[in-house]
Amino acid sequence: MRKTVCIYPEDQTTDFLLPLYEHICNNMHAVGIHTDTTDEDDSLDKIYEEIKDAEVVIFLGHGTSKMLYGSRCANVVFEEANQELLHNKRLLLLSCNSTQFVHNYGLENAIGFGFLPTSLDDVRQTRKLHEIWIEDIDKQDVDCFNTSLLQAFISTVSDETMSDFHLFKERLKFNIGKEIVQCLIKRVTPNYRTIADELYYVCKDMSIK
Repeated sequence: MRKTVCIYPEDQTTDFLLPLYEHICNNMHAVGIHTDTTDEDDSLDKIYEEIKDAEVVIFLGHGTSKMLYGSRCANVVFEEANQELLHNKRLLLLSCNSTQFVHNYGLENAIGFGFLPTSLDDVRQTRKLHEIWIEDIDKQDVDCFNTSLLQAFISTVSDETMSDFHLFKERLKFNIGKEIVQCLIKRVTPNYRTIADELYYVCKDMSIK
């Protein structure tokens, strides 16, 4: 059985991803690393040790074009100095701007994403997603987006899709589409149209190398 490692730094802004982490650990028998990476240096050492012989690495957290962050963005898990640890793995990097991270370091067999507005701070700092003004969305809108994102990924991520990235792409597009339809039909937030557009761009900005 191939080894899968799921890295999920403790962070209040990504608490909504806990069911996805549990899904990955329980259904894919992944080695789960869910810890506060600011508390002790040992937590980072554990991450680096566990991924050495892993075939699949899944990261659930924060990122930029140059770094993947740990808890509260206070420390860096992966950057230029240690990005070679991610080579020769099958990667799912669920974090902001991981598409650019993948491109910048020449990672292969990797799934990355663009900007993911999963907190009000993200929204206030960015204000615009492609051609969509998102500065007026509130916590209810963010929660709606996060719930839809979570459900789509739980319905997508599996041993099967992590073995076939084309299948992953098609299944995520299908599951995101279902969430968009529900968003438009139920109209659970005043800005439901904006949330539907944000969900559309999750797939639009996804890259697979």
